Amino acid sequence: MMKKLLIVEDEKEMALSLESHFSVLDVEIRIAADGEEALEIFHSYQPDLILLDINLPKKNGWEVCESIRKCSDVNIIMMTARDSELDEIHGLEIGADDYIIKPFSMNVLITKVKKVLKLNPQTIYRYKELHYCFKDTILKVEGERIDLSSREKDLLEYFIKNKNTPLSRSNILLEIWGIENDFDERASDTLVKRLRKKLKNYDFLIGTVRGVGYIFEEN
Repeated sequence: MMKKLLIVEDEKEMALSLESHFSVLDVEIRIAADGEEALEIFHSYQPDLILLDINLPKKNGWEVCESIRKCSDVNIIMMTARDSELDEIHGLEIGADDYIIKPFSMNVLITKVKKVLKLNPQTIYRYKELHYCFKDTILKVEGERIDLSSREKDLLEYFIKNKNTPLSRSNILLEIWGIENDFDERASDTLVKRLRKKLKNYDFLIGTVRGVGYIFEEN
């Protein structure tokens, strides 16, 4: 049975980004945009884990957490820009299992979610005859194993985790080469060209977004 994840986040772009990242983990996902909707979905959906923002309309995250704790011990990870020690202590004292401060590393959050949900580390992205295993970093296209360089692997994972989201060349540079790099944006074009070639008949998965960069999508 698939694990159920409830994302409670009022910032639409953030919620969709989280949904995109977690969709590759083979989990069922619902999104709530305010505190009241979160409680409604919680009671009908019975999630295994809740990612809970604090600054929400209607009911804030503190109130949502306290309400849920009256009837459930479901796992709750609070994610918030409130970075004071007192806020973190308060969140944990009212029942949150974990607390992560924005802006956070998506990889760290994914690791926390996988640990809580006890997800199989052999998570695989599949699209028709293209398979990519995140644990073993093995790409297979139409049954053939394809060798990837370290940066090609990082770029493919970045694309998959941000599926259907336009990614700028500057963000690709930041993600793949890090904050301190001397590369210009053409380096990302070169890397994308190499990765497309490795995807063979599935090179169309990486589309070009004029004036922005690239998008990984299955349509």
